[in-house]
Amino acid sequence: MPEFSKSIHVDVEPRRLFDYLSDVGNLPRYMPRLSHAEPAGDDGAVQVTAHPKLPDGRQVEVKGTAWTRVDELGRRFSWGSVGSRNNYRGTFDIDPVESGSQLTVTIVSERADGAAVQTGLGDTLASIKNLVEQD
Repeated sequence: MPEFSKSIHVDVEPRRLFDYLSDVGNLPRYMPRLSHAEPAGDDGAVQVTAHPKLPDGRQVEVKGTAWTRVDELGRRFSWGSVGSRNNYRGTFDIDPVESGSQLTVTIVSERADGAAVQTGLGDTLASIKNLVEQD
């Protein structure tokens, strides 16, 4: 399965960045195609609404369930689709650096346009950096 990864430096301490990213309520703020996310139980399930673009350019609304996992010690937040034909999943890894945090996002998907995924990763990381550094 194709795997895509990209990193960015964020001028906030790792704990603060991790807390922001692992809060399910913040997902729509920094994931461009996601318009709604809310916890759906104690097991990390999340009800989501997304608006992906189809290859023909149309945008559609998709509702579903995702899973999330929070690794406090490793400062890793993972998520993925439930029952999706794309077997989509991803992680945010946060590493401390001298002047803040190094944030790495990794996406794995069976069906992916590599160029579009890399653009999306860059957009998401830039959005996170902007949101967190302004708070």
